Amino acid sequence: MANKRRIIFRADGNSEIGLGHVIRSLALAEMLKEDFDCIFATRFLTAYIQTEASKVCNDIIKLPESEEHFEAFLSILTSDEIVVLDNYFFDTDYQRAIKNKGCKLVCIDDMHDKHFVADVVINHAPQVKPSDYSIEKHTVLCLGFKYVLLRSIFFNSLQTRETQSDIKTFFVCFGGSDSYNLTQQTLDVLLKYNYVVSVVIGDANRNRNDLLLKYSKNHNVFLLYDLSAKEMSDVMQKSDMAIVPASSVLLEAMATKIPVITGYFVDNQKDGCLYCVNHGLALYADMLHEYEKQLEKLILTIDQSVCHKLLAAQDDVIKNPRPLYLEIFRKLI
Repeated sequence: MANKRRIIFRADGNSEIGLGHVIRSLALAEMLKEDFDCIFATRFLTAYIQTEASKVCNDIIKLPESEEHFEAFLSILTSDEIVVLDNYFFDTDYQRAIKNKGCKLVCIDDMHDKHFVADVVINHAPQVKPSDYSIEKHTVLCLGFKYVLLRSIFFNSLQTRETQSDIKTFFVCFGGSDSYNLTQQTLDVLLKYNYVVSVVIGDANRNRNDLLLKYSKNHNVFLLYDLSAKEMSDVMQKSDMAIVPASSVLLEAMATKIPVITGYFVDNQKDGCLYCVNHGLALYADMLHEYEKQLEKLILTIDQSVCHKLLAAQDDVIKNPRPLYLEIFRKLI
């Protein structure tokens, strides 16, 4: 690996913040791993994160879980790395500290709530604009679906899906943590109408045991844990419809060409959710207010025509950005 420039990806995931930062950072690492020496640095090294990071990175660095992680990460940097940061607590001063080490810096962002001194800022949300950002003159902005951060299997699964005359199976996933336990609320609605449901329960979900106790003996429910990207893609492709939040899993579903019901329960999901709903890419259910009542009303209106319109709107929206990212990162060398 001596002839390859090193990229250190710095992201965290746990039951409090979910796994979105980790998954999209590793998606970017997967796109770049053939041309760069990819390293992953994190505070919370669960078995799932260890497994997924090992697939695309040549080394994993375990940082302190305390506030000491800031200085610990800086201490391992030389002037030769490209650093990719993905989390909300990497403020402008911390970015400057990394730049002062002589490193090139890339920030993955979805809040545009601070000044960026990074060389590159990535935000794959569809509605974001350059004017939303405070940046340095040298900063390159990579904005919108054109730069979508998904693992390669979801691009490989791009297909033309035939709409079903009758929806029988649902794919349900509320990310790594599901702090509002929307999984259970969704299941309680779908099972009233005898749907078969494949439920992906994230590594950081604190309700895992309760869900297992309640649904493990229900023949219409398949509880799935710690899925690889390929396993996730396979389950999506075998389902007639998906119910997911407006996070990376929504983009994965659209790449897989599956009709989607979506919503949001954290601020950074709101704009992307409304964009997808307003552009006919997904149906909307309010996940914060009377969710079960709204979801039940919605699924009673879904037919083949509705699904066909959703799939037609999704067509050609998600493309593999690997060539774009290779060009961007090569310019940082």
